[in-house]
Amino acid sequence: MFVALAKWSYLRVLLVAALLSITGCATQLAPPYDKNVAEGLTTVNTEAMTLMAVASQGTDKSTFASREEKYNALIGKLDALALSAGARPMPKNKVTDAINKLLEKRGGKPIDEDDATPPSAHSIKRIAETLTKMRDTDKKQGVTAYEAQAIKGQLVIYFDQAITYENFLQR
Repeated sequence: MFVALAKWSYLRVLLVAALLSITGCATQLAPPYDKNVAEGLTTVNTEAMTLMAVASQGTDKSTFASREEKYNALIGKLDALALSAGARPMPKNKVTDAINKLLEKRGGKPIDEDDATPPSAHSIKRIAETLTKMRDTDKKQGVTAYEAQAIKGQLVIYFDQAITYENFLQR
């Protein structure tokens, strides 16, 4: 019994040592954290949700002028944030090479470091596109309460993705 217990303890020590050596590796798989992108995203999220609250009961094209400046400011800030988020270099290392080889074996498209876009930049672009479509619809005919609700749902999904990713990078 003592031998079995000693053997078990030895295996535990080996397991802990292996885990510590693995966690000691600093392989970067994502772009570096940028506080300006994270904070800008949080600020724009608040502004966009405020605009959605205004539009939640529907809008009329005759009052579009009172919202136009807000739309344009939000879209401009989002375009700038998407550019900043996407301008960070994606890392290139043995792990990303291994991932690319695995993707190629399975028929997937490898991650091209020249074309790689962080997920947050993609989500931010989608937020800007959604608000642009909403602005154009609001100007042309107004937005119904149902349309506003659907647009808000889409914005919430994209903001959640972008904010989650950016906050994850802070670690």
